Amino acid sequence: MKEYTKRDSCMTMEEVIERNTGMSLKAFLTPQPNPYIHNMDRAVYFFKKKVNDAAEKKEILQIKIVGDYDADGMNASAILYDAIISYLKANSLAEYAEVSVRLPRRYSEGYGLSEKIIDESESGLIITVDNGIAAIDAVKKAKDKGIDVIILDHHLGGEKLPCADIIVDPHCEGMSTFKHYCGAGLAYRFAEMLITNKDLLDKLLVLAGIATVADVVPLIGANRYLVRQSLKLINRGIATSGVLALVRKMRLEKITAEDYGYKIGPVCNASGRLLDDGAMDIFHLLSQELDVFALDYDEQLLKLHALADTVIERNIDRRRITEEALERSDALISQQCLADDAVYIIYDTQVSEGVMGIVAGKLAEKYMRPVIVFAHAQDGEKLKGSGRTYGNIHLKNQVLDPCKEYFFAYGGHAGAAGMTIPEKNLMLFRNKVRKLDIPVLYREKRILYDLEVTKEEIPELYEKMEFFAPFGEGNPEPVFFIRNLELSPVRGKFYEQNGSDGKSIKLFTMPYPSSGYQMAAEYLLMDAPKKIDMTFEVYTIYSHGKEHRRLRMLDFCASKNAETETSFKKELSAMLNFM
Repeated sequence: MKEYTKRDSCMTMEEVIERNTGMSLKAFLTPQPNPYIHNMDRAVYFFKKKVNDAAEKKEILQIKIVGDYDADGMNASAILYDAIISYLKANSLAEYAEVSVRLPRRYSEGYGLSEKIIDESESGLIITVDNGIAAIDAVKKAKDKGIDVIILDHHLGGEKLPCADIIVDPHCEGMSTFKHYCGAGLAYRFAEMLITNKDLLDKLLVLAGIATVADVVPLIGANRYLVRQSLKLINRGIATSGVLALVRKMRLEKITAEDYGYKIGPVCNASGRLLDDGAMDIFHLLSQELDVFALDYDEQLLKLHALADTVIERNIDRRRITEEALERSDALISQQCLADDAVYIIYDTQVSEGVMGIVAGKLAEKYMRPVIVFAHAQDGEKLKGSGRTYGNIHLKNQVLDPCKEYFFAYGGHAGAAGMTIPEKNLMLFRNKVRKLDIPVLYREKRILYDLEVTKEEIPELYEKMEFFAPFGEGNPEPVFFIRNLELSPVRGKFYEQNGSDGKSIKLFTMPYPSSGYQMAAEYLLMDAPKKIDMTFEVYTIYSHGKEHRRLRMLDFCASKNAETETSFKKELSAMLNFM
């Protein structure tokens, strides 16, 4: 019998929010929208001075924005590009600057500002965003060539920092009052200081909101404010032409933070995962702003919609490739004799580099242990790996650092890491990890929840959840528990199986249906009980202009006092559901 256990003594939603965020309710609900970010004002001043100096000399300043190939880096690059173009036009400086965006190629170049990118420029200004804080050698090369460098980054720096002209990183020097911005959040704050065009700033705020959720930074403080404002704007139809085209093609109606994280974000990431230069397509889509009065507006809109269709299809391909890799990984765990290992180190000759991290993350959750997935690098001379942890095991400190002699290079943090390794060292690495003192974690037998509710209390949960949203990193959704929830037949059926494979299920419960992903088999093995105990989250589907409330099943069992069905009633129930 399953054991459902209350997590702690919290008795109200307000208490749960305070516990989950580590903040007082007042501080959580009234964030400072524009916290101090050290050096941001200097970065904007430096940028303006470089442009104005070029104008005074009648020269053309080459401005290169160097971003990243993930959703954060692409949105951040789009924000900076649109803001800089707007600034130049508004101040009659467009003829004195040429602005370009350079996103690293995932497979052939790898992450961040590289010396190869520096080699493409002879002079001017480089602005890195969502990268740069670790680019010691590349920045030095730029400075040696006389190129100015501004770094906007949110990653942790090392003991030594690059010799850039200006570094904006909330983690550096300890003077910023908010440290949780993603790259696009920093880019938006830069844009906010650079331009006064409120209409454009609103559209750029939407991009920052998408990236903030997609990059899984804490949704507290200024990030919470930013995402809530972003959602208000996009649901009023305020966004760049490219974002609006994407939303229409995805058939999203009332957009939520969940849509940012699970729908729009993955579409942004898919192109950069599957194609070497695919991130540029997303940049062009996100930054595109059409002139409705232009003679070729209809033609440009068709092209934009076609691009939106293309990137959506790539995400479908990415999902298929990921599922195939997960199926192979299950077999490889057995073939490579990994079942008893505390860390699964999997070598898949077929997996795409772009989905290794996703596969590792899903396997870590499934098998409850850190997972590292290796594949052949594109040059074929080494293996590339991507790891995700589970529980409190620090992936870099506990797994990689003790084995550093086996790698060409590696890096990461507690939860995620990347590495390259000679193929001949793979077994040496695996055997060394087996000797490390890393605990094997087992699934918690108790199923934890935050608040117990009754059927009558469920409707009011939605209003409270809307008030405390958005949920995500740093503000996890509360988990609710209900006992003796009865199923009520709809058109003679108590449930229906759904999903393309029929493995998911919808139970006709009151006051709202309950949906269980991949839970059909478990429910049917229980002989389809008509009364259940369940842990759940609440969510809302918007379709054809209507709101449909749902309960997302997390775990369930037949209620202890559930009526035992006779064989005749079971046969009748099965027949009704079949019909």
